[in-house]
Amino acid sequence: MEQPGAWPIHVYSVSQLTSRIRDSLHKQFRDILVEGEISNFKLYPSGHLYFTLKDEASSLRAVMFNFYGRYPEDFVKDGAAVICRGRIDVYEKRGEYRLLVDDLEVRGLGLLQIQFQVLKEKLFKEGLFEASHKRPLPLLPARIGIVTSPAGAAIRDMLKVIFQKYENMAVLIYPVRVQGEGAGQEIAEGIKYLNQQKEVDVIIVGRGGGSLEDLACFNEEIVARAIYASEIPIVSAVGHEIDFTIADFVADLRAPTPTAAADMVVREKRELLASLARAEQKLERSLKKRLERVKLLLYQSFAELRERKDLFAKHRIYVDDLSNTLMRTVATMLEQKRARLEGIAQRLDDLNPQNILKRGYSITTKKATQEVLKKSDQVVTKERVRVKLFEGEIECIVSKVTPP
Repeated sequence: MEQPGAWPIHVYSVSQLTSRIRDSLHKQFRDILVEGEISNFKLYPSGHLYFTLKDEASSLRAVMFNFYGRYPEDFVKDGAAVICRGRIDVYEKRGEYRLLVDDLEVRGLGLLQIQFQVLKEKLFKEGLFEASHKRPLPLLPARIGIVTSPAGAAIRDMLKVIFQKYENMAVLIYPVRVQGEGAGQEIAEGIKYLNQQKEVDVIIVGRGGGSLEDLACFNEEIVARAIYASEIPIVSAVGHEIDFTIADFVADLRAPTPTAAADMVVREKRELLASLARAEQKLERSLKKRLERVKLLLYQSFAELRERKDLFAKHRIYVDDLSNTLMRTVATMLEQKRARLEGIAQRLDDLNPQNILKRGYSITTKKATQEVLKKSDQVVTKERVRVKLFEGEIECIVSKVTPP
C-alpha cells in the first residue's frame, strides 16, 4: 500500500468534487435528446413531474418542472415511449445526476396531435359532435357571414364562387387572424358577434390549407364551444380535403375546402328560377287535371239526373245552383293559385338588382373590401368607392361625409 505522501497533493471535499462533476456535466451535456420509456411517473400538486427514463440496460432519473401548466394531465403515463430534450444536472445534496427536461414528446406523436386527440375525446363524451344537434343549411340565405382572414386567398375564392352563382348575394365578413396566438379567441368572438347581430342566415368559418401548427386555432376548445353555442348554422371550411379539425366535428356541416363551402351555402339563381318555373307548371297541370275530374263527375251526375228527370225535376234548380257554385269555387281556386305564382315571380323580379338600378338607384361599395354602403359612417374622406349604375360603374373618392 502506498504511503500518504505518494498521493496527489490536492484533496477535494465531497462538496467540491460534486461541484466539479456538476460543472463538467453541465458543459458536456447542455442540450441533449434522450429517448426511453417512462416509469415511476409522479405528478405532484405543484405541477412538477418526476419520473425515471429507462431502456433495456439502464435508467436515468428525470424531472420536468411546471409540467401541468404546459401539457394535458394525461399526456404521458408509465410505459410511454418518449423523447426528452434537456440537460444533465447534479443533485448535490445526494450526489446524484439527473436529466432536467425542458420539452417532452411522445415518440411518433407530437404535442399538438396529442392535444387534438385529448380534446376530441373530451368533447365527444360531452355530446358536442352529436348529429341530433346539427341543423340544415337555409335553402336561400338572405346574407352569408364569413369568419376568416380578409387578406387570405380563401376569402377571395369564396367570394368569387358566391357572386358567380348569385351576383347580388349579401356577404358580411368578420375579419380575424387564422393562425398564431390569440387567433382562436378572435374566431370565437366573431361567431358570437354574428349571432348577437342576427344579420346572417348561415356562417362559414375557415381558412386555406396549412400545417397542423397553422390550423391549431381551429382545434381550440374555445372555438369548438362557440360553434356549438351558435344559433346560426355553421359550415367549417378549414384547410384541404385531407385536413380535419375539432371545428369540423362540431360544425353543422364540414366542407373539404373554403371554395366548396361557398358552393354549398349558395344555390345558383338560374337554377332557383328554373325550379320555380317547373313548380308553376306542375301546379297548373295538377289544377287542370283536378278540374277535368270535377267536370267529368258533374257530367256523370247530369247524365244520371237526365235519366231520372221525372224523379228529380223538382230538384233541378238546386242541382244547377250546386253545379254553378262548384264551378265558381274551382275557378276561384285556380285564380288564387295563379295569383300566388305571379306574386312570387314579381317578388323575384323586384329583388333583381338590375330592375332597381334601372329606376335610377345605384349600389355603392368600398373599393378595397366590396362592402355595400348603407350608412355614411361606413366610409371616411378620401376613401375610394365604386358606384354601380344600371349601365356601367363609376369610381369615386369621398370628399365629404355627413353623419347619419
